Amino acid sequence: MLIDSLKRYPRAFKVLVASALIENMAFGLIIPFLTLYMIDDIHLSAPLAGVVLMGYTISGIPAMIVGGMLADKIGRRPVLLMSLGLMSFTILMYFFVNSFWTLMVLALADSFVGSMYMPAANAMIADVIKPSERPKAFSILRIGWNVGIIFGPVLGAVIVAALSMKFLFVFGSVILLGAFFMNLAFIPETKPSETGEEITFRKVISVGKDRPFFLLSALSGVFWLFFSQWMSVLPVYATKDLGVEAYSFGVLFAVSAMMTVLFQVWVTSKMMSFTRSSVLMVGQIIGSVGFGLIFLATDFYSLLACIVVITVGEIVYMSMISTVIADLAPESRRGLYMGFSGFVQTLGSGIGFFFGMWLLDSLVQKEYIWLVFGAIGLSTCVGYLFFSKMVGPEINHPSKKHAESAEIVYTKDFKEY
Repeated sequence: MLIDSLKRYPRAFKVLVASALIENMAFGLIIPFLTLYMIDDIHLSAPLAGVVLMGYTISGIPAMIVGGMLADKIGRRPVLLMSLGLMSFTILMYFFVNSFWTLMVLALADSFVGSMYMPAANAMIADVIKPSERPKAFSILRIGWNVGIIFGPVLGAVIVAALSMKFLFVFGSVILLGAFFMNLAFIPETKPSETGEEITFRKVISVGKDRPFFLLSALSGVFWLFFSQWMSVLPVYATKDLGVEAYSFGVLFAVSAMMTVLFQVWVTSKMMSFTRSSVLMVGQIIGSVGFGLIFLATDFYSLLACIVVITVGEIVYMSMISTVIADLAPESRRGLYMGFSGFVQTLGSGIGFFFGMWLLDSLVQKEYIWLVFGAIGLSTCVGYLFFSKMVGPEINHPSKKHAESAEIVYTKDFKEY
């Protein structure tokens, strides 16, 4: 079913899916071990590791805006190539760092160049995929990401066991270079000719005045605030407090990714019959409960059970969030809207990184950190009720009539892309 769906999508989308698979293999190779690398190899304290992660995230905030606006100005393809090429270089440089300050500078640079990718990629998908197909298209893209995440941690575990954590960055750099050449050879430009306005700070601020879009972006930022603990607190907590081996933690990433590969498209198809605000709210509730349940985890297997619950919530939530953001974005400012939403989500992750690592260092009973983040996720779910009141059915629950009306602008044959 997945292969048949891909066959009828434009070439630009197919290349993005293949590129996402390769790129996220590099991501999955490194991210489960990054916090451990900072603490065990570079000998940073937990709060300093949190500062690096927060700095990494903060640097990505303006890059999201810049990447989105450049995608509208000069095109999607140049931004994708620039991001992948520079990322390959910055990832390699992690091999050589040996102190907090060199790591901090490198993290800032790496995050800036890497964060420009997603606004351009999401804008490209909105360019070539008609509205009724976007939930499925974004779900297929997530499958590409997660196939990479499956192989990445497994390869990373082998490298850590056979060589050392430093060599993760060498392999990650080579993988990203492969994604760069794939995009260079096969990705077309899809930017509509109507876009390309002058980049100004005022235009960025004006996006925030779109109240439904701003509220949804803020809510997604909260989701990433607690979901970011996957990459910061959880690796340290699992290895230091639950006694999980470092290489085994990569297996948790792989299991989560495998669930996404197997169930994302099916879940998305089932969620289409519900209002989008309720799907997002239910997804966040399930994910929040999963994080809260880590409070009860005592070993690898009980932690794995929590990860399964978290992943179910993630799959439900991610089945709709990118689609709703794309539908809210005007054609002439898709890159900017994608960049702004990415900016807010990245800000949420950055706050989550620092707050989570600070709590981990401050709390005597470390397990209470999971109750804190579970409560944050649950208490903010009410925001989706307000969002549902602010948008019409064409956004919150598109009928066939609404979808057909919206797709008139997609009568052009996009196979050229």
